[in-house]
Amino acid sequence: MNRQFYLFCLFLTLSVAVSEAFSMDLRQAIKLGVKNNLNLTFDQEENRVAFKNLRMKYREYLPSVNVGYSVNDTVTYYADDTHSRQISAGIKQMIYDKGILKASIKIEKERLELEAKKNNLGREKFIYSIIDKYKNVLELEKELEITRQAKDVVAQQVEIGLMERNIGEITQFDYIELELALADIEIQISQISHKLTQSYLDFATVMNMSPDEIPSLLGELNYYYNGCISGTEDYYAKQALNNSLELKEIEFSMHKAASEYSILKKKYLPEISVSCNATVSDNSFPLSEKSFSVVLNLDFDTPGLPGSISAGIGKNSSDQRYRTFSADADILGNSDLLYIEASGKVGYDRARWNCDKYARECCNQVAERYRTISVLMRNIDIARKRIELEEKKVGIEELKVQLGEEKRIDYVESQIELAQNRIQVFRAISDLYSQEMALMNLCGLDGAASTGKNLIQGSGL
Repeated sequence: MNRQFYLFCLFLTLSVAVSEAFSMDLRQAIKLGVKNNLNLTFDQEENRVAFKNLRMKYREYLPSVNVGYSVNDTVTYYADDTHSRQISAGIKQMIYDKGILKASIKIEKERLELEAKKNNLGREKFIYSIIDKYKNVLELEKELEITRQAKDVVAQQVEIGLMERNIGEITQFDYIELELALADIEIQISQISHKLTQSYLDFATVMNMSPDEIPSLLGELNYYYNGCISGTEDYYAKQALNNSLELKEIEFSMHKAASEYSILKKKYLPEISVSCNATVSDNSFPLSEKSFSVVLNLDFDTPGLPGSISAGIGKNSSDQRYRTFSADADILGNSDLLYIEASGKVGYDRARWNCDKYARECCNQVAERYRTISVLMRNIDIARKRIELEEKKVGIEELKVQLGEEKRIDYVESQIELAQNRIQVFRAISDLYSQEMALMNLCGLDGAASTGKNLIQGSGL
């Protein structure tokens, strides 16, 4: 007896293990799908490296330092040869660059933060795509189940109708109507089965797996799903204005245009830098001839008259000092930049207008999505109540058929209509979830994975 009990437990354990090995719930599907999508990892790694490169850009605030060593050996005919050795060191510091470096770092940081947000939302979209394809499979499986149940009812009525025709209770025409109804429902089953096969292929594609590797999917659509959107319309409008990726991209374009325009307004101001150089040279080591110089540079990019001014002081030896001053200008140079400030202002004004325009459009889209969701929720609730009434009606019709008060084909048509209405409820639930995910995406909200636990019973989430 104990041996039989142990064998039974072993068989039960193996059965559960085999079942789990050839099945997958939504939680496992999301985990495996994210693991198989290496692009998500690559995008995050690229963004991480880009942030490291951005931090290196702060190095440009520090002075640039260079060192050098040179040898110059000269052979002169009918004179003494010369040999020169020189070690040099120089330092250059940008004092004022019209805010170009600060603006470029700020814009690049904002761009990378936007890319990081885009990567996070891309991951959320991918998770939603897994849930969506998973949902489509379960939806079609439910349609197939409901349609097969309706077919069983219709097939039973056809068998009864055949006996009634043989004994003359119904006509041949009535029996043909029953057979046609059965043929129609068999065609529906064939069509749904084809769609289900295609749905599994779509799921395999998004999971980056071959169709043969896809196990059976666990769970079923929640017939009483009432949505995952709980906030007010104003709440989601505010979330969209704060988090919408599309709006963030337009705002980034506006900030970039504003930064460029701010720099263009300083076009008459020079970039100022200071450079210091020191050398020590001689014909041989140890080197004893010392020299140094300090130069102040002003570089102008003025449209129509670019140029530069430099002033410096220094010494070449222990008994020689000097000072220098130079200026040059390119007459009518940079002529193509004469109206660049006006062009920059137009670009900034356009970006700001587009930002305001999209903000209004975004609020309108949120309102449209939110109200569509509200209507769908009401319609689904009404449809469920209607199905309860139809089930009572079909029950009464079954009694009337048995009593001979109603034609059998009318009962069959009512059964088929009831099955179609049940299918429509699941389709409406699927559409409701798609609309909700579209609203969450529009608002830049995450948490797609958590929404699946209410939609799919037995999701494992």
